[in-house]
Amino acid sequence: MTVRSGRRRGQLAADAASAPKAAPTPRAAPDPTPAPSPVWSALTLLPNPLPEIALANVDTSVRFLGREISLPVLLLAPQSSEALGQVAALAQSRSLPLSIGDVSALATDPALPASLQGLRLRAPDAILLGEIPATTLVQQADQAAHDLDHLAEATHQAGLSGLIVRLDFDQAALTGNATPDATGALDAIAALIRRLRLPVLVRCASGLARHTARGLVERGVAGLLVAGTGPIPTAAGSGTSFPEETQPRSLATVFAGWGIPTVAAIRMLRSVGAPVISDGVVETGLDAAKAIALGADLIALTPPADSRTSGADDLTAWLDTFTAEIRAAMFLVGALRIGGLRQIPFVATGETREWLEAAESLWRTDVGD
Repeated sequence: MTVRSGRRRGQLAADAASAPKAAPTPRAAPDPTPAPSPVWSALTLLPNPLPEIALANVDTSVRFLGREISLPVLLLAPQSSEALGQVAALAQSRSLPLSIGDVSALATDPALPASLQGLRLRAPDAILLGEIPATTLVQQADQAAHDLDHLAEATHQAGLSGLIVRLDFDQAALTGNATPDATGALDAIAALIRRLRLPVLVRCASGLARHTARGLVERGVAGLLVAGTGPIPTAAGSGTSFPEETQPRSLATVFAGWGIPTVAAIRMLRSVGAPVISDGVVETGLDAAKAIALGADLIALTPPADSRTSGADDLTAWLDTFTAEIRAAMFLVGALRIGGLRQIPFVATGETREWLEAAESLWRTDVGD
């Protein structure tokens, strides 16, 4: 029937407005569970449904740089400097070491040691490590090497517990912005260790050959952070495609993803004589347990990306979740202590299995020398 009356149309509108409205469908809460990591999803620890241990007795503590820490974790500085103080307080409360990020300006900025002392006040008992690029330790075409005595003095003034030397020669070469010179770098790291009289670790983003790692350990390096991601992000060569005749081919494109997978990097360096710290992407405590089963001693763990806006309670909850996950993983495989994870059999599939077999072969060749 056609409605002709304007009053009738208004009455219908009023009736519709007064009619009870259906309750809106509630939105599902976002799932906080991280997606399975492609780095670790091809690796499965052998379950033990009869572990003969109590979950309450699972012990996650380990020793690192002569100190006992509550978890096999090295916290890494968040992207936001504003959150660094909160993460330092977390490191203090949980007895965890923390890398505070790049401190190469210690060698040139006389005000930096005093500013870092404020961070030490937030974590008076924690192991605090600063990071410096290896290219600053040896003469480069466009810069002189840092004065090691001055660097050592400034490190002590800042209240740091040690330094991490980041091997960045590959990154410098592939960016095409410099002509890096690594001549004498190994001796420079050894000289830094002698002058600093504090622990010096080495960090590498593309994997580390075992014979190179042994050379570092023989010169006194106290730990090795290893990852298998290339120094140049793979996105560098994955933009919009161009016609073949106009598409530039850069070093970053050719060497995108340079390096060996994290799983192989860890496996190849186990029992090298210094703690091996897995520096690849770790999302969960289960990922961490797998890395330790491969041979890692610690896990480098970065706080959530939103830690700048998160409070101390959120950071604590994040670490509590990670702790519960690694404890559960240990219980489910029957490992009472962290060292027990390295005795747990595992199964690898696909390309991960091939890389682990290659790493095992290289490891046996080196150990047999």
